[in-house]
Amino acid sequence: MKFSQRIALRAVAVAVLGLSAVASQAADPYPSRAIRVVVPSSPGGSPDTLARIIAPALEKELGQPVVIDTIPGAAGIIGTDKVAKATPDGYTLLYGFNQVATMNPPLYKKLPYQPERDLLPLGLTLNLSYMWIANNDFAPTSVNDLVKYAKANPTKVNYASTGPGSAAHLGGVLLERMTGVTMTHVPYRSNTNPDLMAGIVQLKLDPVAASLGLVKAGRVKVLAVSSPKRLAVLPDVPTVAESVPGYEMVGWQGFWAPVGTPPAIAQRLNTAIVKVIHSPELQKRITELGYEPLGSTPKEMADRIRQETVEWTRIIKQADITLD
Repeated sequence: MKFSQRIALRAVAVAVLGLSAVASQAADPYPSRAIRVVVPSSPGGSPDTLARIIAPALEKELGQPVVIDTIPGAAGIIGTDKVAKATPDGYTLLYGFNQVATMNPPLYKKLPYQPERDLLPLGLTLNLSYMWIANNDFAPTSVNDLVKYAKANPTKVNYASTGPGSAAHLGGVLLERMTGVTMTHVPYRSNTNPDLMAGIVQLKLDPVAASLGLVKAGRVKVLAVSSPKRLAVLPDVPTVAESVPGYEMVGWQGFWAPVGTPPAIAQRLNTAIVKVIHSPELQKRITELGYEPLGSTPKEMADRIRQETVEWTRIIKQADITLD
């Protein structure tokens, strides 16, 4: 056999082996290795805590390790952007919260990612309600009292938040616009509860699960919850809407993948997410923490994002809030 023929045959053999390897790799069932889940919030925060509760059940369902990677910073932008730019192969996911998809786009003109362009909804996991909590020495004991007091004392009511454009800030803006009061926003970068209990700030909109322990211990008082109906964990606490009709502030959490993730993989992930969220163990645990377990289709999640983005864009533009 001539040398040139041997080279040609070897090239054919290498090509065949290469195609076989590609075919073998393509035939590998998903998932075949560990899945990284990025959480774009602080360690120990609500999304981080829930992701670590959900992860073991997902591991069992998917048959592969689910590794939580907490990447906080810039209202969730840093971690979210990493997932938006990740390879869309189902091995890098986002476990995020409503702000990254519905509030950040109208707040940041130079947002490095765009939810509809870059992120594929996989399914909602839970709703979370907020409550207006106050220093025990603060005179108002209800939302009606708060509105009367704030109207009589413009700008003298200080309410804390976890930063400009946060849900706590925008929830305050919403209350001001719906009642005609003017309060003073005090943004924090760290835990606001010590200053709230000390009376340095008087008021705060906080997730129920985050401060339920403080309420039950009597270290702060709760004026109202932001959900559309009263909560089982606080059955005697009225909703804000009972005093201010139409006021509603409900957050949520869910999973995304990078756009371009194969439909079969996205469907596999959604099926697993819904199954574990609907399991009796997680239903019980999520409810005990003060959340409402969901488990939705990708379309339901996408529809909710679009609707809430329209609503928050209107509120943010009316209040002339920009963070660029």
